[in-house]
Amino acid sequence: MAKEGEKDKSGLFSSKDEAQNQLSGSSEARFFEIHVKGHLDSNWSQWLEGLEVKLLENGQMILFGPIVDQAALMGVLNKLGRLNLTLLSVNEVKGSNARSQYEQHTNTKP
Repeated sequence: MAKEGEKDKSGLFSSKDEAQNQLSGSSEARFFEIHVKGHLDSNWSQWLEGLEVKLLENGQMILFGPIVDQAALMGVLNKLGRLNLTLLSVNEVKGSNARSQYEQHTNTKP
């Protein structure tokens, strides 16, 4: 049996690695909140996979919305990096009331 991070005889990664590399077993998008140092206006939302852009008074920005899988999440993070924005945190917002949790958490005027 392959150890974690090693390929088994068939050339495939172990099932433990596969589980770690997936955000979810379902095809349903999960909500993420990405905190970044710097501001972009809402016109960047479409380029950032349709994530909602919320500007904070302290010079930070929160991107929020559904991300379908790990590849899409990495795509957004890579785009932010190419814009030289400093990534502060990435958090999954769990639960059926993800949007209301987000609105409560970011009850700050832009």
